[in-house]
Amino acid sequence: MFDLIIVIGYFSVMLYMGWRSRHQSADSYWIGERKYGTGRISSSLVATIFGASSTMGIIGLGYSRGLTGAWWSLIGGIALIPFAIFLASRVRRLKVYTLPDILKKAYGDRVAVPAGIMISVAWCGVVAAQLIAGGRLLAGFLSLDFQIALMVVAIVFTLYTFWGGQISVIKTDMWQFLLFMGGLCVSLAFLLKAFSAQPQLWHQIPPGHLGFPVSSGFGWYEVLVFYPLIIGLPYLVGPDIYSRTLCAKDDKVAGSAALRAAMIIIPISFLLALFGILARAKFPGIPPETALPEVLNQIIPMGLRGLILAGFLGAIMSSADTCLLSASTILTLNVFRPFHGATGEAHLRITRVAVLVLGFVAWLIASQQQGIISSLLLGYTVFVGGVVFPTLAAFFKGRLRITSWGALGAVVAGGGAAILGKIKGGALMKAIVTQRGQEFLEAVLGPHYLSILPIILCILVMFGVSHITRFALQVDLSDRVPIRPPTE
Repeated sequence: MFDLIIVIGYFSVMLYMGWRSRHQSADSYWIGERKYGTGRISSSLVATIFGASSTMGIIGLGYSRGLTGAWWSLIGGIALIPFAIFLASRVRRLKVYTLPDILKKAYGDRVAVPAGIMISVAWCGVVAAQLIAGGRLLAGFLSLDFQIALMVVAIVFTLYTFWGGQISVIKTDMWQFLLFMGGLCVSLAFLLKAFSAQPQLWHQIPPGHLGFPVSSGFGWYEVLVFYPLIIGLPYLVGPDIYSRTLCAKDDKVAGSAALRAAMIIIPISFLLALFGILARAKFPGIPPETALPEVLNQIIPMGLRGLILAGFLGAIMSSADTCLLSASTILTLNVFRPFHGATGEAHLRITRVAVLVLGFVAWLIASQQQGIISSLLLGYTVFVGGVVFPTLAAFFKGRLRITSWGALGAVVAGGGAAILGKIKGGALMKAIVTQRGQEFLEAVLGPHYLSILPIILCILVMFGVSHITRFALQVDLSDRVPIRPPTE
């Protein structure tokens, strides 16, 4: 009961923090008035990144395959380094509100609108992963039905985001991150204490679980190809990463905050994988993604257990609220606004409605998907396939000579192929490429060819259509050269 009171108290504080920030301007709600320094932005970045994928997801990967599970967020920390050095200041200097605004500046609404739709759809899968993690954690801790626990988490974080916007999210991310780190360190300490009391547990760690950078179940293909493309690229070009960057007070803060976040992410990734390895030795035979609630229930004392649970729930909510707010802002400013002339305050009201709608959609996905890593991969694959490379090309549009039609074709072809590759296990895409095509693609692109093929299509269409439209434009202009009358 004492632990339950702590969890209820945590949820109540979160709702109160959101409610007290309900009266704010559109700029405050969308970008936090662009006033935050390095400490706030870096802690918010780390809190956003260490959500469901890091808590339940990486611990589960550490449980099932060992230290290589750290690659899930480790690759993100590595990708943040070039983002901090080359892109962060450029993103902040644009003074936009969302990632599709960058596409709008480069190519116009014809690209920003479909990209905004695609990001909103993809990020519902990412938000769903956070909800699944929170639901499983709460269900395992309070012995609740999963669907009931999922609904409670969805209601709390959706209402908190609906009221608070970016102001409350950034204000609470720092102490939620500290609460999460405290919970992780204390939980690891209790696990290690159990190992010191039972030294034989060290011999129950499966052979190869401490191997790194590859292991028997995780090879160089994943390290060098699949993870960098599907998991690393959303850190280089991602709506949640960019939303934090756009809240920085200047270019220098944006770059230094991203670099500091990368340095924090790397060691935490190994700690989370180690947690999973120790949990595997202590509690063999359980589902990997239930390792965290099992540890909390079995070896953490009452009272302290509630505080640690609040810390992990805080990590999940820090990621979920940012992703939900980013998707809702994009849906409002980049999909709805081009077709509806309204004031900023009217668009703010629409954003809040979008928060409720997308929160509900994410809850529906979570209630059906029930797999943290699979939900994240769903969102990442669609996003990387359709949006990442046109956005990167926008920073070098003049040099690469990308046209708006080329960017539009890339978004549609890459994103569409990614969606087809995820429907019914990719049955539609497999039927299109035929059995012989599947064998060829698997031989060339590897076992995850359905995730990598959309990226190749995106790049080919982007450059191919750009070349064709440039050529067509030159021909059209040559036909329109005025004929000068003969001189007398």
